[in-house]
Amino acid sequence: MMPILETIRAYLGWCPVKGQVHRQVQAGSGMRGDIPDDGRRRVGGVSMKIDSIVKEELWRSIGAVYWVSFLTIGYLTLSGYLPISISYAFSLALIPTVAHFLIMVWYRRKENLVDPNPASILRHALGFERQSEKRTEQRRVIVEKAVDAALLVTIFLIYIYASLAYSISQVYWLPVLIVISLFLARIVFTDGGVQRVTVARSVVFYLIAAGFLLLRHLALGHPVLLYLRGIVLVGIVAFPILYVWERRRTPEGTD
Repeated sequence: MMPILETIRAYLGWCPVKGQVHRQVQAGSGMRGDIPDDGRRRVGGVSMKIDSIVKEELWRSIGAVYWVSFLTIGYLTLSGYLPISISYAFSLALIPTVAHFLIMVWYRRKENLVDPNPASILRHALGFERQSEKRTEQRRVIVEKAVDAALLVTIFLIYIYASLAYSISQVYWLPVLIVISLFLARIVFTDGGVQRVTVARSVVFYLIAAGFLLLRHLALGHPVLLYLRGIVLVGIVAFPILYVWERRRTPEGTD
C-alpha cells in the first residue's frame, strides 16, 4: 500500500516542505488535517505542498473539463447519438477529464510551461512561439540591413552632390570609400551578428563595390572603360584563388 501512495505523491509533486521536521501525530486538531496559515496541507503530521502545475490542471479539469464533457455527453445522449442512459453521463465525463489532467500535467512538466493559459500552451504545442521568434529575428536582421543600405546610399549621394555642386577635393573620396565599404561589409557578410564569409558573398560584395566606383566615375565625368577593365581583371584573378581557399577550408569544419 505504501509504494502506491508514494508513487501518487511523487506524480502530484506532493512532498514534504523543505526543512520540515517530522513530529509525532498527537490526538486533537492535528489528526483532522488542519490547514496551516500558508495554505499547506498536513499529512501524517508533516506539512506537504502540491506541485503548482498539478494544482492548476486539477482545478481546470474539475471546474471546466468535467462539466463540458458532461454537457456534451448529455446532449449526445438526449439527441439519440449515444444509445446509453443519461445517468451514465456522470461517470463517462470522468474519462476525458482524467485524460486531460494526465496529458496536461505531463506536457507542461516536460516542456517546463509555467503559464497556465490554454492559448499559450496550444501555441507552444503547435510551434507558433518558435516560429514567431524566428520571424522576429528575421525581421530584425532585414531592418538592420535596410538601415545600413539607406545610410550607405545617403553617404554616397551626399558625396556626389558635394563633388558636383561645390567641387570638393577628391581626397575626401578615400574616407567616404572606407565608410561605404564598412556598411557594405555589414550588409553582405553579417547575418544576425554572425559573420559569414563565403565566395558567393565575396562576389556580391565585389560587384556592388565595383558598381559604386563606376557610378562615381560616371557622375564626375571620368572615363570608365579603363576602370571597367581593371575590375574585370581583378575579379578573374582573385575569385579562383578565393574558391580554392574556401574548398580547402571547408573540410576543416570552419565557415
